[in-house]
Amino acid sequence: MTKSTATIKVDTWENWNKAVNYVPDKFTILVFECEDESPRIKIGDGVHKVCELPFLSNREVVDDTLVL
Repeated sequence: MTKSTATIKVDTWENWNKAVNYVPDKFTILVFECEDESPRIKIGDGVHKVCELPFLSNREVVDDTLVL
């Protein structure tokens, strides 16, 4: 097994929507800041553009901690 380093990139929903050609590296964690709700998260795979990646959907907040 090879070791990998995760990178976390945080930006507003509007700015992520402007990054139409950006292909995040594998294991890059993309955090979409939202004004009226909890942040949304995608994880890069090194192949797909930001707009093509699905949001993580199985999330739960326990004691103010996001559990994925």
